[in-house]
Amino acid sequence: MHTFSFDEEFFYEDNEDDELDLFKLVSTDSNDMNQYLLFKGSSSEWYAMNVSKIEEVIIFDKSIQISRNNDSENMIIGTADIRDSMIPLIYFDAWYGNEVLLDEEYNLVILANYGGHKFGIIVQEVSSISIIEADSMTDNSQNSLKSTFISKIMIESKSEMCTIYDGDKMLLDIFDSVEQHTNYNFSEEVRVSLKDKIIFFADDSHFVRSLVEGLFKHLGCNYKIFNDGLNVSNYLDSHPKEKVDLFITDLEMPNMGGRELISNIQGREEYKNIAILVHTNMSNSAMQTELVEAGVTDIIAKINMKELGNSIVSILSKSL
Repeated sequence: MHTFSFDEEFFYEDNEDDELDLFKLVSTDSNDMNQYLLFKGSSSEWYAMNVSKIEEVIIFDKSIQISRNNDSENMIIGTADIRDSMIPLIYFDAWYGNEVLLDEEYNLVILANYGGHKFGIIVQEVSSISIIEADSMTDNSQNSLKSTFISKIMIESKSEMCTIYDGDKMLLDIFDSVEQHTNYNFSEEVRVSLKDKIIFFADDSHFVRSLVEGLFKHLGCNYKIFNDGLNVSNYLDSHPKEKVDLFITDLEMPNMGGRELISNIQGREEYKNIAILVHTNMSNSAMQTELVEAGVTDIIAKINMKELGNSIVSILSKSL
């Protein structure tokens, strides 16, 4: 595992532009899907966040003006004035279920931007940006809906356990509700039309896979669900004549990400004309253009199951 370490003094100098430039430089690297920011919660455990979801890291101090919420049920503690923008703030510890410390015990705010939301995640400590290889990750999604993988990392030459948390679950918990997106109203006629259709779906989030499986059952279609692109590829290798009517993939996955999977599918003669739908929170305008040019049929932001269902119906109805 290769590590890009932060200079400890970096966060305590008036160097705001350099902070942003560092994250832009790292997140545009060709290996960005394997690069993670390592940070610590109140439990002294280490967590990892993909750098492609991060704009910058800033100091959490009294200079940040915050309008506090008084609603104890709201995960957002308040709204901060940062870079002349109103940014919702959350404690990572509060969301993950750790003990929440006093404000003065937290040092940094990770400014995240994905899934159509920009928000700040308050943390205790940041260590480094590290490349965490897929083969070093162990699936932990069955043990916790808020994590995807566990990995060993090196912090100051010491081996530590690290949780790669589920950013999609965080986004839904903070800004939305499952109920809003699972109140389906697809007609029986639609269900009948899809009963012979087969969808292949890939996503590394156990939480997302469970939501999408519920959608597929409601639609009445046939489906196979995979936890990364490599498993899709391996399945197609071992079942070369398998009927598939639609591929749906996330972009950020270990072993084989969505972009690699799209190329893999399109390189197979029997599937080169099959529609591919991307289901992601990682798609900015540049990436959307890249995906459209690569032949993707549609791009749906997580985690609106009704919108995803409508897109599935629209795509598959064209092949009837």
